[in-house]
Amino acid sequence: MSKKRLEDIAWYVDQRATEKGELGIRHSYVASLATALNYTAGELDPVWLMGTSAFAFRIFINEVMCPSAMSVFDWSTILPETAEQYGYGCVYVSRLWDEGDKEEQKREAAHAAIIDGIDRAAPAIVWDIAGHEWGLIVGYDENKQTYHTLTHQGESSSLPFEKLGRNGIDILSVAIPGERNGRSREEVILRSLKAAIAHADQKEWMDRPAYQDGLPAYDLWALLYDRWALILAHGKADKIPSDIPGHAAYYAAHYYSARCYARDYLHSIANGNETLRRAATSYEAVASQLKPVWDHTLTLATPDGKALSRVAENIRSAKAAEQEGISHMRDYVTRAAG
Repeated sequence: MSKKRLEDIAWYVDQRATEKGELGIRHSYVASLATALNYTAGELDPVWLMGTSAFAFRIFINEVMCPSAMSVFDWSTILPETAEQYGYGCVYVSRLWDEGDKEEQKREAAHAAIIDGIDRAAPAIVWDIAGHEWGLIVGYDENKQTYHTLTHQGESSSLPFEKLGRNGIDILSVAIPGERNGRSREEVILRSLKAAIAHADQKEWMDRPAYQDGLPAYDLWALLYDRWALILAHGKADKIPSDIPGHAAYYAAHYYSARCYARDYLHSIANGNETLRRAATSYEAVASQLKPVWDHTLTLATPDGKALSRVAENIRSAKAAEQEGISHMRDYVTRAAG
């Protein structure tokens, strides 16, 4: 029986974002990948990771503001591509709801890949380590039949081998970064912009209509605040579920932080190109409109109807600015293809 644990691995924190008063990488898959790459490959560029993966441009909203929105998309297409876009191959093993007959086979394949990854000092990014989010497996102990884990909250914990892929929400997702790939900077940038446009146009898979993504997601998000304000206007504050303020903060943190990265990514790749500069300016406006949405969540213990209506307008203004940014990116991609 063997065991191994990766030493001195800490959850990645974007210090530059913190110094600017921004929130850093919030999506637990991307944050897990950032932690893994920072450990295996050295200093990470969070702007490049969020931008090239297109997570800086993605938005997922649920009709009752359920946090599950952050995981309702096509994992097998998007998750390994996130590592590939940053410049690394990716071993990816998954098993979804409709593949129950493959459960043991997939778990064995994932376990073997995890052990191989740890043995070459590569952490595994794994779904449902804790709290129905992605986290990391950073070690294993075959005698105790357990994995050493690092949760999305940066906490060390453990997971029995038998719980892999069935720790509450019984689906499997394991991604392990590999060797450098050969994608050029120009290819990576073009792929990222095409992915952002496809997402805005709702051409990435999403479980609609209960969930919305892309530009229509802003409409649903604003509508949720309008409904909340209407409930208060009718003096029925007790009808608002107690978990809604926390969920509102979860959404606002994800999308405000993401659009800060979109702004910075577009500035970094513009390199004198006026169309991309305009796109970056549009995303400055998106981030500016979403900051009050985030700031407002800090006062939600005592929600106010008028404030909620103002937040809804901020969200609609953010959509208008993003629509403009996507239009500029579309122009750039069209010219690049021509």
